[in-house]
Amino acid sequence: MDNDIKKLLEEWKERLGLQDWAIVLRYNCKFSDLETENSIGETNWSNSIKSASIRIVSKEEYGSRMLDFDFEKTLVHELLHIKFGLIDIMNSSYESKVTDEFRHQLIDDLARALIMAKRGETKRKLAKGCKMVEDFSKEK
Repeated sequence: MDNDIKKLLEEWKERLGLQDWAIVLRYNCKFSDLETENSIGETNWSNSIKSASIRIVSKEEYGSRMLDFDFEKTLVHELLHIKFGLIDIMNSSYESKVTDEFRHQLIDDLARALIMAKRGETKRKLAKGCKMVEDFSKEK
């Protein structure tokens, strides 16, 4: 594993209290390497033995999209799935699916906030072409 990537993994494991987890990180993956469609990263974990496997696509595979590729943010997002793993409900009810969507949005918002805090950023980056709310009030 690349030394910088290993340092990032260790840094975020410590920040999130996951030092006692055995985590295998596979990066520079292709979309076809992932089990979940339309994902840039995915995590499989076992709470009982505190082990996990994370896969993240490469920047080249990600290509040009509405949001720029951010490896560190994706890594933090996947690590947060491990933290939230204790409250995962695996059933096929409508309520469970809705709850899962909300949990995933919360995880993504938290990952973005943590990365912004680390980088000293104060404004959330929006998708390319989106205008911030305050910009709309200026258009008249």
